[in-house]
Amino acid sequence: MISTLESEITGVQARIKYPDAKTFKTIVDSLSKILDEAKFELTSEGLKVVGMDPAKVALIEVNIPYDSFLEYEILSDEGRVEMGLNMDALNDMLKRGKKGDPISFMVSADKVLLVIESTAIKRYLVHNLEVVLEVPEEVKLEHDVEAVVIGDVLKKALKDAEVVGDLIEFEADEDKLVLRARGEGRSRVETRLTRDTAALIDLNVRNPATSAYDIGYIKNVINLTGVAEAVEIKFSSSKPLELVFKSPDGSRVRYLLAPSA
Repeated sequence: MISTLESEITGVQARIKYPDAKTFKTIVDSLSKILDEAKFELTSEGLKVVGMDPAKVALIEVNIPYDSFLEYEILSDEGRVEMGLNMDALNDMLKRGKKGDPISFMVSADKVLLVIESTAIKRYLVHNLEVVLEVPEEVKLEHDVEAVVIGDVLKKALKDAEVVGDLIEFEADEDKLVLRARGEGRSRVETRLTRDTAALIDLNVRNPATSAYDIGYIKNVINLTGVAEAVEIKFSSSKPLELVFKSPDGSRVRYLLAPSA
């Protein structure tokens, strides 16, 4: 039986179903802290979102491959469909779902129907917004340091650093990765990971490097450690930080952050 809201959406261009509302909400939550509105691009390869914060300090890129979805159908002759949504509104809707609840999107040129299959089926019909974003062409960076760290360790290091300052400094040489913060007076905190530390899964250093970044901006995406057990950390001295979060289903979030002076 077709629901009342479903009957209001015509000329459907795409239908997709994702298996876990909680995982999707975790990704959307990070997007909502950086973007007011986002343009979800649906193609035969999967779902993609790219955007920059208003200050153009941070860039976020989300990719969810088509085979991560329970259902994935593009009906547009162009093979590409855009879904523009307000991030705070989407975040609020996804709060109604829980882990293991499938979520579906039905997309037309002017409307989007979101369905959450929980103990009760919840449907939300919203406008498909025309979102215009200024984003650079694909950004490729060469890094002097590439490390893989257990996500919870990075999250705890950020919390520790926040106690004493607003910036966190990343330093690495061939033997270790150090995360530290300095505050007023002599207050400081340091998390040191060596090659013998279980939390440091991998470390590749072409040249020793040191660079500092705003803790608040990193906190915007740190909850992605809830869907990605490990985090790729890439940086060079006084150059952008790159964090990559990969979930078991193949979803990937890439986050670039400019260094702090």
